[in-house]
Amino acid sequence: MKTFLLAFLIAGTQLLQANDIKFGKVTKEELEETQHPLEPDAKAAILYKKERVTYDFQYETGWTLVKESHYRIKIYDKDGFDWATLKVPLYVSRQDEEKISGVKGITFNLVGGKVVSEKLKKSGIFEEKVNKYRNKASITMPEVKEGSVLDIVFRVSSPLYWHMDDFWFQYEIPVNRVDLRLDIPQYFVFKQYNRGYYPINFNRSKESRSINVTYRAQGEAGRTGGLTSRAQGSLDFFENIYEVSATNLPSLVEEEFTNNIDNYRSAIKFELASTQFPNRPYKNYSLSWEGVAKSIYEFDNFGIELKKSNYFEKDVDQIIAGKADDMQKAHAIFEYVKNKMTWDNYTGVGCNSGGVKRAYKESSGNVAEINLMLTSMLRYAGLKANPILVSTRAHGIPLYPTTDGFNYVVAGIEVQDDVVLLDATEKNAGPDLLPLRALNWMGRLVRKDGSSSQINLIPTELSKEIHYLSASVNEDGSVQGKSRVQYSNQFALSFRDEIDGTDEDMYLANLENMHGEMEITGYEIKNKTDLSKPVMETCDFNKENQCEIIGEKIYFKPMLFLARTENPFKMEKREYPVDFSFPRQERYMITISIPDGYQVESLPESAAIQLPEGSGTFKFRIGAQGNQIKVVASSELKSAIYPVDYYEALKEYYKNLVLKQSEKVVLSKI
Repeated sequence: MKTFLLAFLIAGTQLLQANDIKFGKVTKEELEETQHPLEPDAKAAILYKKERVTYDFQYETGWTLVKESHYRIKIYDKDGFDWATLKVPLYVSRQDEEKISGVKGITFNLVGGKVVSEKLKKSGIFEEKVNKYRNKASITMPEVKEGSVLDIVFRVSSPLYWHMDDFWFQYEIPVNRVDLRLDIPQYFVFKQYNRGYYPINFNRSKESRSINVTYRAQGEAGRTGGLTSRAQGSLDFFENIYEVSATNLPSLVEEEFTNNIDNYRSAIKFELASTQFPNRPYKNYSLSWEGVAKSIYEFDNFGIELKKSNYFEKDVDQIIAGKADDMQKAHAIFEYVKNKMTWDNYTGVGCNSGGVKRAYKESSGNVAEINLMLTSMLRYAGLKANPILVSTRAHGIPLYPTTDGFNYVVAGIEVQDDVVLLDATEKNAGPDLLPLRALNWMGRLVRKDGSSSQINLIPTELSKEIHYLSASVNEDGSVQGKSRVQYSNQFALSFRDEIDGTDEDMYLANLENMHGEMEITGYEIKNKTDLSKPVMETCDFNKENQCEIIGEKIYFKPMLFLARTENPFKMEKREYPVDFSFPRQERYMITISIPDGYQVESLPESAAIQLPEGSGTFKFRIGAQGNQIKVVASSELKSAIYPVDYYEALKEYYKNLVLKQSEKVVLSKI
C-alpha cells in the first residue's frame, strides 16, 4: 500500500510539473536524490524524456521530418556512468541521410551545497559511420559524477519522412516520465502500434497550420521572357496531433533465455499507411502479410534476381550430373553455394547493385544475394524451391504487416507436406538447421505466382548434448578421468561455429577456467566437418579441489563440475515468454570410481521433476556398486518457447534441478 501511495504521489507531482521541465532548469531536489524512490538499486534513471516530431516543407527538397529530443538523466552511482553517453542512430538511404544538429548539454553537480554546471563541448560530440545504412552520433557529457544530473537536447532532420523509429518509453533503467508529441500533416496517414505491458496515455486532436512556401513560378510571355522567378505563397492544411505520455516505467530487466528484449519493451510505432498529396492520387501502403510478401517479391532487387540463371548454369549442370534423386541434387547445390560464397554479414531482403551475378563472380554477398542465388539454382535443377522472408532475432518479431518487418532471406524446398529450410550463409549448417539469428518464430514463403504461406522456423526435433564421463576420485580430493561430449543439431552448429571462430588453445583455456582451473590434455574433435554426424569432443582432465574433505570423510557432487549451480530464473515476475530457441535434451552418464579404503556412506536420492502437460522433464538416477557410483541425469525441454504463465513452473523446475545436483555423495573410510 505504501509503494502504491508513493507511486501515486510521484505520478501526480510529475503530471503537475511536466510542462515546467525546461532544458537547463534542474532542481536542487533532483541533485540531492541519492536513490530512485521506486527502485533503490537503480544505477541511473531517466527523470524526463520529451520528443517532438514535426514536418517541414521546402519546394526544392520536399518534406522533411524533424525530431527534437530532450533527455534528463540522473546518475546514482559509478555503474550508471555508461548513461553519460547518449547514442543517436542516423539512417542512410541511397543519397539521403539524417542529420543531427542543435546539440546542447549541461552536467549539473552539487558541490558544497551549491549547484555547479558544466556545458557540453564540441569535443564531446562524435559522429561515425556504422555501415552503409546507418551512421551514429555519440554525445558524451563532461564532469559526470555520482549524483550528477545530465540535461541533453538535440534535433534530427530526416529526408526519410515516411520512416519513424519506434518511440521507446521503457529502458534498462527506470523512467519517471515520457512525453511525446507528433504533429503530422493531413497528407500522411500513420497507423499506431503499441507494445509492452505498461499503460501509455494516448490523445489525438487536430490543429490548423499554414506555412510559407517559396517556389519557382513561370513568368508571363512578353513580360519576363518566359523565365522562371521565385515566388512566395502559403500552404494551408490541418495536422493530426498525437500526444502520448507514460509515467513510472520500471527498468526493463533482461533475463536469461530471452529472444529480443525489444519485443517486450513499452514502445509505440507509427507506420505510414497512406498518403494523399494535393493534385496527386491517393496511395495506400497498408498491406496484409500476403501483400507484404507479394510486394517484396516484386522488388527489382528480389524477384527479378531470382529469374537470372545464365551466370551459373554450366556450373550447376556439372554439380548435378549423374544425380537422379532430387534431394541429392539439393544437397550438392547447397554444399556448393556454402563453399563458394562468403557472407559479408549484411542482412536485408534485397540485392545490392550488380545483384546475384556480381556476388557470384566475387564469391561474396549479402544474405539475399546468397540465398536467392541458392533458390534460383534449386529451381533450375527442377526442385520446388522458394525464398522465405525472415525477421532475425536482433530485428525483432514482426507484429504487423510491413515490408520493414523482414530483414533476412532463407531458401525453402517444398517436399510433400513439409518445407526443408536452407541457409547458405552459414558454413556449418545443414538442411533444416538454421543459424540462431534466423530462429525467430515464423517466416513467410513466397512463390512465383505471388502467393505466400506462413512457415514455422522453430525446430521440432530435439537438439542433444550428451556427456559421457568416467572419473576417479582421489584421496586428496582431486578428480581425474576422461570426458566425451556429443553435440547434435543446433548444439552441433553452435559448437562448430565457436570452434571455427576461436583459436584452439584459447578455447581450451576458457574451458579450463569455466570448470575451475581444470587441466585438460589429449583434446580431440571428431566429425568437425562431417555435418551429417554429431560432432564429438574428447579429452582427459585433472581437477584439484573437486571434493571437500572433512575429517575422514569425502564430500562431492555426483555430477562433479558438470552440475548446474545457479537458477537462470530469478525475477519475481516475468512479463515476457521464455525462449530456449530450440527444443533440447541435456543428458549426463557418469561413472565415478572411489578411492581404495573408502566406502559409500550416503547418496542423494533419485528424483524426477515434470513441467505442466509433460512439456519438460528432469530425471536423476544414482546408484553404487562396489567401488563405483553411476549417475544418469537428463533435462529435456520439448518446447522452444514457453508462455509467460509457465514462468513460475520453469523457475521451480530449475530450482529443484539445482538443488538436486547440489546434493553430495558422502564417502567414509572403511
